[in-house]
Amino acid sequence: MEFFSILGVATVVIAVLALALYGKRRDVGFLVGTGALYYWTLYGAWYIVIDKTGGFSGKNYSYLEYKMFPISLDGDYMLTLVLYSGFIILVQLTLLLTLLRDKQFEVPRLVMRHEPILIIAVLAALASLYIIKDKISEAWALNTSAYIYTRRQTDEWFTLHQVLNRVAMLPPAIGFATLVAGERSCFFVNVVRRYTWPGYIALFLAMGAFTFVLGNKNEVFVSLITGLLAYLASVRRPSFLKAGLLVIGGMWFLYAIDFFRGTPISEMQYALSQRIEEATEVATFVTSSNEAYAAHFSLYGVLTTGTEPRFGYSLYSLACSAVPRALWPDRPADIYNYYADSVGVIQNQGYSVHHATGWYLNFGYTGVALGALVMGLVWAYCSNAHQRIGPKSGLAFRLFATISPWMFAACLPTLIRAGPEGYKGFIVEGLMIPIATLAFACRPKKAKPTLTWDAHTGWMIAGAQPENFK
Repeated sequence: MEFFSILGVATVVIAVLALALYGKRRDVGFLVGTGALYYWTLYGAWYIVIDKTGGFSGKNYSYLEYKMFPISLDGDYMLTLVLYSGFIILVQLTLLLTLLRDKQFEVPRLVMRHEPILIIAVLAALASLYIIKDKISEAWALNTSAYIYTRRQTDEWFTLHQVLNRVAMLPPAIGFATLVAGERSCFFVNVVRRYTWPGYIALFLAMGAFTFVLGNKNEVFVSLITGLLAYLASVRRPSFLKAGLLVIGGMWFLYAIDFFRGTPISEMQYALSQRIEEATEVATFVTSSNEAYAAHFSLYGVLTTGTEPRFGYSLYSLACSAVPRALWPDRPADIYNYYADSVGVIQNQGYSVHHATGWYLNFGYTGVALGALVMGLVWAYCSNAHQRIGPKSGLAFRLFATISPWMFAACLPTLIRAGPEGYKGFIVEGLMIPIATLAFACRPKKAKPTLTWDAHTGWMIAGAQPENFK
């Protein structure tokens, strides 16, 4: 019963703090981010405790115990639940204490031209296809799954391929959300051409087919959440029907990717024609996916094996990662490799390390608290940035202040399943890529012309004044 008590109390506290955060800023991103933290941290623990106390949850995580290590309801698992719970709660408390209240002022909107977004996305998609096309051909020839083959045959260019996929999907997700928001958008003014809507639809269909064949869920999931949050934040009265349909369609597509990702690429067409009607258990996919367990296992494995922390190793690895792997193939690996070697699991088999575990492996128990403080402060900085926009703010900061709250919440699932090195991914893929792309597409809105009386000449002079803050 102690395990249920820990989970129950932690869940209530986390839910209350999530509602407090939402009440302070009315930002759905806090609810989405908290949900992601809970799902990848504590959600799977309920079913593990049910099964280990004589019940039957029906969840399929036993193969992880077979390939990794079995879990017992012992002191180490209790400590795992306490540390995980404390991690989430400390993130929320840090955020709650440092979050500024929403100031009611009007920020001049940016003008968004969608052509640069579409052009950059298409070029990135073509470059990504060029990098990976040989491996797709080899997977076809070997009658194997493209997902399995490309993950086993990674090289120094594979990371670039993944980055290009995000270039092709994340900025368009923001652009399309702005397009859907239309004239009601609080942040952007759309410049729409006849080909804008067809361009986005064609891009998403093409990238959907590409990610489906490769079995890549992460890019689709992050883009889905980014677009959803961008739309909900952009209009004061969003259409929850549109948002709901987007979520339902997106989750079904993610399940379809998961359902068919093990199918040999040469048999994909036949499998789709024969088994597509079977890909309907979306609710089961969400509640039973191993996503809720793989990262959850990590801290228990570290505690039971008595793995010693490597003081500050992730900071060293993070500094070395500034050099592209294409130039330094043998650069120091991140803390995940140390975790995998320590607990005796095979690397690159989906056994992700939890963010709190990564901090523990760097600084011990103190690292868990430190990691929570850092996450809360970074999240708060992104959310507070919009309050610091001034009349003289540059385009780059305006874009950062606008999109960073959406991007941080959307990137949380990826960050949770990585050590401290995960912040590099958030900075590069969650901030730099969208901001750089949108910088080509956006410009400040021109000030409204005004007429000013010149007492010396007696003429009315045309001038311009910036939109006033209210």
